[in-house]
Amino acid sequence: MIGMSSNDGLRFFQVQVKTEQATHLPGISILEHFTKVEVISSVDTSQFPATYVCLVHYEDENIFEKGLNLELSFQIENIILQFQNHASMVARVVGPIMAMVQGVENCWLTMPTSLTRSQGLFMTVQGTPQALKEARDKLQEIIPDSLKMRISKTVAADWISAPKLPKRRHEVMNTAVELGYYSTPRKCTQRDIADKLGIRQGTVAEHLQSAEGIIIQSWSKQALDSGFE
Repeated sequence: MIGMSSNDGLRFFQVQVKTEQATHLPGISILEHFTKVEVISSVDTSQFPATYVCLVHYEDENIFEKGLNLELSFQIENIILQFQNHASMVARVVGPIMAMVQGVENCWLTMPTSLTRSQGLFMTVQGTPQALKEARDKLQEIIPDSLKMRISKTVAADWISAPKLPKRRHEVMNTAVELGYYSTPRKCTQRDIADKLGIRQGTVAEHLQSAEGIIIQSWSKQALDSGFE
């Protein structure tokens, strides 16, 4: 299913590819390990494969200790935060669909975008009308089954809001982002953040861990409430 809409001169389409439509694609192997993968934000789309911050859900809490064979579809670079059944990470997303999106000038992957065992791939691509037409035509070559068109609301209405953090925690998180703590590769350390703010490194670590947990859990809850699962 594909939908298109306009937003300040740009447009977007949303496509849902059922699992049975994508059995010939390497990305299907991701679902052998994870029940759900959500793209939270982009990190670097200037090179292929593009790098994103992703939230993954799984059933086996020891999954990362067993080794994952995902080189052809999902290359994990760094695990940011790990819980019993989900984790946030920086990963390179590989495969023909992602390569197609990245290969078309003036269009890009945006949120909400997710891959689940129950619903398959739900992807949002935004860009200029001409770029999206090119991307849509190429997508229909990769997925030969008929993709129905529908009109969608604007992408802005689908964005999920960030939770409100305590003032000091918000300041530490903002400083980490400004100094490049979440860049790949990292441009600063927790010590650099502490020196910038005049606080202890342990305090920085505590604030970052707490803020990351709040943000990721809020994202997961809002995404579930929005029906993107």
